[in-house]
Amino acid sequence: MPVADTEFLFALNPRDRKHSYAMRLLKEVSGLTVPDTAALEFQVVLRARGRSPSQVKMALLAIHEALKQNNVKEVKTIDVALLAYQSELEERFGLSYFDSLIAASALMLDRQVVSDDEAFDKVPSLIRIKLSSRGV
Repeated sequence: MPVADTEFLFALNPRDRKHSYAMRLLKEVSGLTVPDTAALEFQVVLRARGRSPSQVKMALLAIHEALKQNNVKEVKTIDVALLAYQSELEERFGLSYFDSLIAASALMLDRQVVSDDEAFDKVPSLIRIKLSSRGV
């Protein structure tokens, strides 16, 4: 069950340029999951873009509903061990904070991440499934 990177959550928006890829991915990849680390980054990005708390809440609830309708499980991965692992990945592979957080989640689950972000390729034990290679 591969984990979805945050860009997948943004791609669930019909106005997103990768929306068609995300929709096809929902049909092609069985067992897709969304880790809490991706949801956290999604929230932080929206806030950084100036969205109000109520706008963020609406976006999160819309994402939650879209995932539920498509039988995509949300998984909880954040604990002290994951945060320590995140620090190791950030330092060892030069990943950003959130990339290393999502990589840690993926490595703790099944070692696969759905993302177009090539930064994940720096982690040898992580398999990246490209979001935009879904052949539209």
